[in-house]
Amino acid sequence: MTPVPGRWPVDVGTAELLRDDDSDDGWLLSVDDVPQSFVDLADPTRLEFDYVRLMGDVLDESAPAGRPLSVVHLGGGGCTLARYVAATRPGSMQVVVEADAALAQLVREQLGTAGFRLRIGDARTECARLSPGRSDVVVADVFESAQQPVHTTTLEWLQEVRRLLRPGGTYVVNVADGRPLAFARAQVATLLDAFTHVLLLADPSVLRGRRFANLVLVGSDAPLPVDRLTRRAARAAGHARLVEGEELRRFTGGAAPVTDATARSAPRPPPDLFRR
Repeated sequence: MTPVPGRWPVDVGTAELLRDDDSDDGWLLSVDDVPQSFVDLADPTRLEFDYVRLMGDVLDESAPAGRPLSVVHLGGGGCTLARYVAATRPGSMQVVVEADAALAQLVREQLGTAGFRLRIGDARTECARLSPGRSDVVVADVFESAQQPVHTTTLEWLQEVRRLLRPGGTYVVNVADGRPLAFARAQVATLLDAFTHVLLLADPSVLRGRRFANLVLVGSDAPLPVDRLTRRAARAAGHARLVEGEELRRFTGGAAPVTDATARSAPRPPPDLFRR
């Protein structure tokens, strides 16, 4: 399969595929000029975005190396992490849920879907339709027009996620925020209410509110591999930090868990953040 660079109309705007300047097999997928995914078809283990690398670390540490996983990916884009799991854990059972039908079709035609099933539907709606109690990991990277949908930020959403997980399974979610990190603090409080063990991974500059960027949150009812993830985070670009325990509770600043009744719109990135 050889992708074709170009622009295509999708349900929520215009998608663009750009070939990587350094690799004939690397492709950047953007929607309305907002980068969504980077895919290297020759090397699916190449995770170009820092936050995706951190999420990949969580997947790596969720089970012994090489063991197949059952993974639900909520939010598809170019399906970078599904390709990563397929390459690093052959035989894994994976389903990717993508709300944008036209974008999903573009990904099928241009990038392929080897190693996972690509399913069209709203993430929260499809959660209720997927088999309960079978997933080792649920990955959430759900964005629409660079903004996280409100209905994927609440305790009720996490109840649907928990329904999919095996006992002791892991939830990992990408959250985007900037100063004063009010949204991220409330999201941490929500996970702390829903899971026994929670941690946060992010670049220190993001934690200080110096820039708008991604934070990775992880929740489980089983103890998380804090030491191993701390070592991995330290070698990440920007030397990401892991925050957990009492420090993580202080990070919330007393924010209350978010419910369907109290949820507010997620923050939008600054207009010049993705300017080329």
